[in-house]
Amino acid sequence: MTAVTAAPLQAVRPTLHFTPPQGWMNDPNGLVYFDGEYHLFYQYYPHERIHGPMHWGHAVSRDLCHWKHLPLALAPDEQGTCFSGSAIVDWHDTCGLFDGEPGLLAFYTVHREADDDPADYVEEQCLAYSRDRGRSWQKYAANPIIAAPGFPDFRDPKVVWHEPSRCWVMALACGQTIRFYLSEDLLEWRLASEFGAEQGRHTDGPWECPDLFELPVEGAAPGEPASRWVLVVGVGAGEQDAFGSFTQYFVGHFDGERFHNDNPAETVLLMDEGRDFYAVQSWSDIPEQDGRRLAIAWLNNWLYAKQTPEAGWRGAMSFPRELSLVATPEGVRLRQAFAREWRALAAEPAGPAWTEAGLTVGRHVLVERGARVAHGRLALELALDAVIELDLQQGDHQTLRLTRDGEGVGISHLRQGENGVAEFDTHFPHALTVGRLAGQGVELEWLLDDGSLELLLDGGRLSLTHLGFASPEGRPVICRVLAGGCRLTAWHYDAIPG
Repeated sequence: MTAVTAAPLQAVRPTLHFTPPQGWMNDPNGLVYFDGEYHLFYQYYPHERIHGPMHWGHAVSRDLCHWKHLPLALAPDEQGTCFSGSAIVDWHDTCGLFDGEPGLLAFYTVHREADDDPADYVEEQCLAYSRDRGRSWQKYAANPIIAAPGFPDFRDPKVVWHEPSRCWVMALACGQTIRFYLSEDLLEWRLASEFGAEQGRHTDGPWECPDLFELPVEGAAPGEPASRWVLVVGVGAGEQDAFGSFTQYFVGHFDGERFHNDNPAETVLLMDEGRDFYAVQSWSDIPEQDGRRLAIAWLNNWLYAKQTPEAGWRGAMSFPRELSLVATPEGVRLRQAFAREWRALAAEPAGPAWTEAGLTVGRHVLVERGARVAHGRLALELALDAVIELDLQQGDHQTLRLTRDGEGVGISHLRQGENGVAEFDTHFPHALTVGRLAGQGVELEWLLDDGSLELLLDGGRLSLTHLGFASPEGRPVICRVLAGGCRLTAWHYDAIPG
């Protein structure tokens, strides 16, 4: 790939992507929709731009694009700091805390360290509730609702309703497995099963931030189930793992007590092939008439998260995505799309109205000076042995390379950049082999904002998400044909006002 000398990186607050008002942010928490508002809670340390005693920050939105910051929802107390979790609407006052009215429940982990050894800690599951649309929160007097089990990594409760069994289910990260707990009243919980030993990928780091949901399957074969359950798991960075933290998922069946994996145990399904899509969570209680499964992720990687460029705040979320399942020759797989709400912000399409065009060896400028915030789509057909590089407006800091051979199109990604901090400068740059697409064509959609570049390929079946701290000035969108040739068969580019 083309290499350049990278200028020092800088943080510029993004337009589309959520950031905290100040301080440090990591995992999304407690995603719930209620009374016309999307609630986004998040792991938050408001006093420094580095990970510290965890609070729950809070914001709401009516369109997933514009967010209103609200006061802190949860803060540390004598039980511990407030680690990740989930939220639901208790529509029928199952817990008995809302005088027969609907209310919001937040399930979270308290993390308590020994005074003389931060590596010696206890984690327990707790409950908080709100009677006023999430504007204020009260911790349940009988916390914890699930006591520590005798091992340290026991966290990130995801609570969902399982309609066939008429029971509440809590998925909990327990070391390197996921445990499922059941409850009828949301207060008393019992262990039902455990999943994950020798399943998927494991590192030295713990499993974290589970999510569990059911989706219909597009293109399901006759006689096959019309839906599947998806179990999402964050995998912590191992000390010897140069890739860092990542998100994997499992597709299968959930019978109300146990998760059954459809794929061989060794099958690894990554929700994103990039390095900055972690702690994925989906919104609960989306109205039935909407019908979408919406999710968001923390745009970062634990290998360098504490050293990324900052400007009074550190941390951003991905743009929300719509998740679906599709039948493929390899099995049922997740497909992602950018939440459609971004379209309301788009200005008139920018750049030339490209039609079908043959591109020979050389440098081709698709947009001479593009917007800082933009959405684009293109489709390419590559000749055999063609080598193509795309710079999608990160000023040579990020390059996507496409290489066609007799087996399809190989995809790799180059990222450069340094900020003078040794740990960041060591781990942030990379040259990744991402994957391979069958055939000769590539469909690509991207969303660019200050601080990030999110890519979806093959109709959203392949996702590639990366931080990118290039200069905020508008830059060209460039296609370089290094060998062979290609045909540009589709092109669209939307500028989004910053």
